[in-house]
Amino acid sequence: MELFLATAEETVVNELPVDPLVYGIAIFAALMFLLLAIMSLRSVAIRPDTPASTDVAQPHQGASTPSNR
Repeated sequence: MELFLATAEETVVNELPVDPLVYGIAIFAALMFLLLAIMSLRSVAIRPDTPASTDVAQPHQGASTPSNR
């Protein structure tokens, strides 16, 4: 028992430089930033190589060429 008490008295305690809550908030903010970066790059990976045309008009609509008459 005396050996146990002697060992317990000699323990070294390293104090943290800041409150543990600050570490938690900093790590949470860093992970949220990484999540935001990953989610912003997600659409780049799914994007097709050739963009689809959104032009729904006919190719010669409004033109006054002989082929339209």
